[in-house]
Amino acid sequence: MLAGCGKHEANPPKEVSKPIPWWQPLEPDVVIGGYAFYAGKCAIVRVERIDGTPPETTTFRVPSRPLASCENWKGEGEPLKHDGEYIILSVCQMSFGAGGCAVERYRSADFAHWEEHIGVTWINGEEHEAWRTLGSTSSKADSVKKVEK
Repeated sequence: MLAGCGKHEANPPKEVSKPIPWWQPLEPDVVIGGYAFYAGKCAIVRVERIDGTPPETTTFRVPSRPLASCENWKGEGEPLKHDGEYIILSVCQMSFGAGGCAVERYRSADFAHWEEHIGVTWINGEEHEAWRTLGSTSSKADSVKKVEK
C-alpha cells in the first residue's frame, strides 16, 4: 500500500459531543403548564421537551435602546417571575456613560401582548402599578394593577 492511502484502524473516529445549553444546569425561573421559562440575557426563553429533545425558543426579547446595554436585573427579587396572572421580566438598561441602571419591567398574560411598567398611580387612595402596551407612545396607562403589600 502507498503511504497515506490506507485506513489507519488504530485510531477509530471520535464522537463529537454537542455543547450543553446554557440553561440546562439551571433550575427554571418559572414553570407554567409544563413549559420551563428562563431569564435569558434580556429575554425570556421557553424550553419544552419534545421526543426527549428540549428545544429552546425565545418568547420575548427586551426592545433595544439607543446607546444602552441591557443586563438581567440582579437586585432585590428575581429577574423573571410569575404572579399567577402575568409573567414579568425585570432588566437593567444602562446608558453608555451614565453609570446608572434604569430598571425596566415587562409583562404578559398570553405571551402575545406585552406591556411595559411606567410607574405607579393612586386610585381612591390605593397604590396601583401603571402599565402601557409595549410600543405605545401614549403617556397614559393602558392597565393598572393594585399593589398588594
